[in-house]
Amino acid sequence: MVTYSTTVKKALTILSTLLLLVLISTTGIKLIEGWSWLDCLWHTVITISTVGYGEVHPLSVPGKIFTMAVIVVAFALFAYGASTVASMIFEGELRKIFTTKRMEKMVAKLKNHTIVCGLGRTGQAAVKELSREKIPFVVIEKNEERIEEAKEKYPNLIYIHGDATQDETLIKAGVKSAANMIVATADDADNLFITLSAKNLNPRLRIVTRANREENVIKLKRAGATEVILPNVIGGLRMASLAIRPSVVSFLDIVTHHGEIDLRLEEVEVPKGSPFHGKLLKELDIPKKTGVIVIGIRREDGSFILNPTSTTMVLEGDKLIIIGTKEQAEKLKRMVKGEEI
Repeated sequence: MVTYSTTVKKALTILSTLLLLVLISTTGIKLIEGWSWLDCLWHTVITISTVGYGEVHPLSVPGKIFTMAVIVVAFALFAYGASTVASMIFEGELRKIFTTKRMEKMVAKLKNHTIVCGLGRTGQAAVKELSREKIPFVVIEKNEERIEEAKEKYPNLIYIHGDATQDETLIKAGVKSAANMIVATADDADNLFITLSAKNLNPRLRIVTRANREENVIKLKRAGATEVILPNVIGGLRMASLAIRPSVVSFLDIVTHHGEIDLRLEEVEVPKGSPFHGKLLKELDIPKKTGVIVIGIRREDGSFILNPTSTTMVLEGDKLIIIGTKEQAEKLKRMVKGEEI
């Protein structure tokens, strides 16, 4: 893409060359014909601009030759300027068209991906986590500068340059085949409209929406948001927790990827036909075989079993909430599918 600085440099070069030509032509006519400076300047301007007012005074043979040379140079300069401007416009527009088409083809290949609406600080934090977890995602952002900044950090970023409140933009981002959406713009009204539109286009979509005002949480949930996050409230709670229970926060930092130790909270779904179905936790012996600790189970009906005992039965459709390293979690994921570890 032709950058703004490159465009300015080319424009200044053309303008500087034109002014230099005017200076040289005016001085040359003065030396050859001996006219007044005003007449020399006038002759130069009407010659370069080709307005055809006629000669100021009769020209000598050297003056005619010099004037012809000025005309040729001026014509070449104007032709170069016109081609440069046309090239910059055409190249920029053509690059945008090709980029848009390429992004749309990449989005078309995605299934069960995540859509991030907005590249503010909240959206950037979401993109960072999704990228680290290697989760396929698409970004929607209408501010081109934010997209360019994100592309510097994530060269393979898949994005749609547009307004997420428009159905057409959501469809381009693959909303109908997406599994999750993170709505993180700074405007609650936009977040509400995006949530409503996305849920209408894909009723199965899981939507996590940002809210700036607590009174808008109910409205966003009614619009279809699965979860609503209040960044300011979360920030305040974290500050208070750091003040009164710093060790707990440090531990949570570790299991949410903010610490140096590779320990994480993860969920592992028990699929249909899994060898885990109908067995007690003590029979599965998960800690010994994988190293992870099961701290909770979410049943298919949405209910939770916190700190399950060894006599808790595992069923198809359960989601096991675990603590462990990435490698340990991968072992468990293979176990629930009946694969050898």
